[in-house]
Amino acid sequence: MKYFYGPVYSRRLGFSLGINLFREKTCSFNCVYCQLGETKRRRKKRAFFIKEDIFKEELEKILKSKPKIDYITFSGCGEPTLHENLDKLIKIIKMRTKIPVCLITNSSLLYMKKVREELKEIDLLIPSLDAPDEKLLRKINRPVKGISFSKILEGLICFRKEYKDKEFWLEIMLVKGFNDREEAAYKFKEIIKKIKPTKIQLNLPLRPNPSVKIDFIPSGVLIEKFKKILGENCEVVEFRKSKKRGKVIEKEVILNSLKIRPQTIKDIAIVLKASEKKAEYFVKNLIKEKKIYKVIRNKKVFYLAK
Repeated sequence: MKYFYGPVYSRRLGFSLGINLFREKTCSFNCVYCQLGETKRRRKKRAFFIKEDIFKEELEKILKSKPKIDYITFSGCGEPTLHENLDKLIKIIKMRTKIPVCLITNSSLLYMKKVREELKEIDLLIPSLDAPDEKLLRKINRPVKGISFSKILEGLICFRKEYKDKEFWLEIMLVKGFNDREEAAYKFKEIIKKIKPTKIQLNLPLRPNPSVKIDFIPSGVLIEKFKKILGENCEVVEFRKSKKRGKVIEKEVILNSLKIRPQTIKDIAIVLKASEKKAEYFVKNLIKEKKIYKVIRNKKVFYLAK
């Protein structure tokens, strides 16, 4: 598949059919913790990256096979809102299935009215806000020139006002040594009052940035303190185990999944809907074929596609 991958098991969305609009990492940010590594070319100019006829064909083929899908999610190796006319792609999906559509965004382009209008038919928006001010935005997200904290905040507030009926889960990636202190938590609390999300999700950089050898995961004490400050509407995203097992999906799907994000044996087992022993079998073979490799971060073994 050129534009779709999975379904993969998501900590938040259950079985998610991912949409990847880019051949290589394409983003307006160069986040220090990113599991995809360095953004070699940051951009904020929107463009067309895919062929709609192929997008339609692939979607129809997937839906015909009737896999378990809880959400169809725009995510992949880049910032989805960099693709122009997202509303056309959303319409293609909506015409073919009732499965809810989710878009995960770094929030950098939501200040553009056209972008917000293109997203009016989605069911769930998961925007991120990793920094409570300009200084931390520059340190954590390292945005392209022209993107500022004030613009990001403006976009989040405007989207929420314009589409009050949408599910809106604000994500904060807690990054050790950057935004995990009490001072930042209280700043976030005041900002969240202005945004008014459906809920707040504290996420953790569990999957390593292959470009660096740094542990970005905050201590459990700081995570709990942060959560307490933000209040009862805040939750820490945790990995949930799937109770359902089924037919093992094809090797191609596993490789596509590993190209998008590093995964542990446990993660791969959930994608396969199989045992960890079966996942290890696949991993050993893929390593022998030199199609994947492993990295160790925070004493955990992750696998990535080459």
